[in-house]
Amino acid sequence: MMNADLGKDFSYSDYYRALFDNPKKNSVLMLDENGIILDVNRAFQLSFGYDMADLIGQNFSILFTEEDRQRELPMREVRTVLDETQSYDNNYLVNKNGVLTWVSGESVLLNSANGRKCILKIIQNIHTQKESEQSIVRLNSFNENILASIDDAVLVLDPDLNVVKANRSFVKLFNLTESFLHTFDFREFLKRFDGNGGLHAAIQSAFGPDGCAAPQELEFEDSYARLRSFEVSCGRLDGNAGQTHALLIFHDVTTKKDQERQRDDILNFVAHELRNPLTNIMLNIGWMEAQIQESSTEGFADFIDRTKRNAERLKKLVNELYKSTKLISGNYDLQTETFDLDEFVDDCMNTMRMAYPEFAIERKGMAQTALTADRDKLLQVLTNYLTNAIKYSDGNTHIDVGVVVREGWATVSVADGGKGIPANELPYIFNRFYRAEKTRNLEGLGIGLFLSRQIVEVHKGRTWVESTEGKGS
Repeated sequence: MMNADLGKDFSYSDYYRALFDNPKKNSVLMLDENGIILDVNRAFQLSFGYDMADLIGQNFSILFTEEDRQRELPMREVRTVLDETQSYDNNYLVNKNGVLTWVSGESVLLNSANGRKCILKIIQNIHTQKESEQSIVRLNSFNENILASIDDAVLVLDPDLNVVKANRSFVKLFNLTESFLHTFDFREFLKRFDGNGGLHAAIQSAFGPDGCAAPQELEFEDSYARLRSFEVSCGRLDGNAGQTHALLIFHDVTTKKDQERQRDDILNFVAHELRNPLTNIMLNIGWMEAQIQESSTEGFADFIDRTKRNAERLKKLVNELYKSTKLISGNYDLQTETFDLDEFVDDCMNTMRMAYPEFAIERKGMAQTALTADRDKLLQVLTNYLTNAIKYSDGNTHIDVGVVVREGWATVSVADGGKGIPANELPYIFNRFYRAEKTRNLEGLGIGLFLSRQIVEVHKGRTWVESTEGKGS
């Protein structure tokens, strides 16, 4: 508060003159009620490059950009001051050389003793501050664009494990919306999927002095109930004002894990299925070597025959593995031709009847149409179906082959009255190497139906199964 006695020694004109003439940072303009410049202080001239002659008598709108003049900002500011005795503005000011400077201004209405009105406008240069603000906005926008473009799911957590930010991939992974993103309970997520506590420990390490931790592997279902595998990396993210967050990147390794599982499956099946014929071959060879040393050939023919059968069995298993691998790699060219579908089905049925005369393989329905496809590959499919029906017949020797053509689609089916397939195993029987629990004592790799599905899908068709356990498939 100003001392009352001190204030008596100075007039208001002294205050005004001191504020007008002496500041070096605060620029001052004096305008009449029409916006005409009456006076300008030295600080304004030094800040924006104008001389007194450039400004006195000019409308202060010359200091505004063309865009602001078109929006009538200068006169709106004058009217506001006249109506409300003051106003505030925040916009570009045009320097004499045309350069734009962002300024903040405050205008107040003055009334002279003789009733004349004028406007005192005090201006501050905030260009550096504004540029910094815009730079931060641009940086944030740039960061947001980077986050949006990353295919991996990205999540930012505060020390209380609340979601601070998540990119579009994370939102899509859990079928969230931006408005409900912050309701995502990450602690509940950890309870469900971080059984060994590894990810939680990694997050705590990210907030620690090292600021990083070893990647963790998680498996969980996405919003479409598909089982996905992720490698989750954790790191510390230091922000402004000492704020610390944890940055989590969920890298999808589902395909990699599937390939590893397929490789392990192949190795396990090779070890299991090829071991028996190889053992038999080696035993027969060992026996024949012993017989040769004893100069005896008795029983050679029988052992040679057994060796040949096991070698053929081995060759068949290797061929199935090769075909399976070739299909997975996509290197599977179709050799198409046009042929009669009914003749094709009959040829396959007759071949199977000759190989298995004890089975009654009957046909139901006629196609009466030609088909353009890879005949040999489709023959392999139908043979696989019939072989399965015979293999799992469980003593029921009647098999039906159905043919129906409807709305441009040819449906060929094989029906048996054998073991049938349990309902819980139906979704998996076309998977590579899959063997139903009750059929694992039977010979085979579990590749036939997998190959059949791949061949049909390459032809743009589809395969499916209908079965009742104990009544057939």
